[in-house]
Amino acid sequence: MTPKQSKRSERKLIKLKENKLEELAKKLDSDIRGYDHIIEYADNHTASLRSDWVDENIRTIIIKHNYNVNKVAKMLIRDFTDKEQEAAENAIAEF
Repeated sequence: MTPKQSKRSERKLIKLKENKLEELAKKLDSDIRGYDHIIEYADNHTASLRSDWVDENIRTIIIKHNYNVNKVAKMLIRDFTDKEQEAAENAIAEF
């Protein structure tokens, strides 16, 4: 792989991960709507609860969210869907 292709692949992977994390944040927001809760959202995109007294549904939603966020960090380009890859390609092409 040439250095130019390598840089492009790196940018594509970064963009894919950013898009996936944004998608997970939106899903978390929609999943916890309607529940009484206080959630802290860390810089590494993981969520945590401020108090121990919460509904079990919220706890499960946050555990699943954090699992998916940690999974994104380990993903390679081939792990993303074709649609996600195409969106990242289009975003990179704009720059």
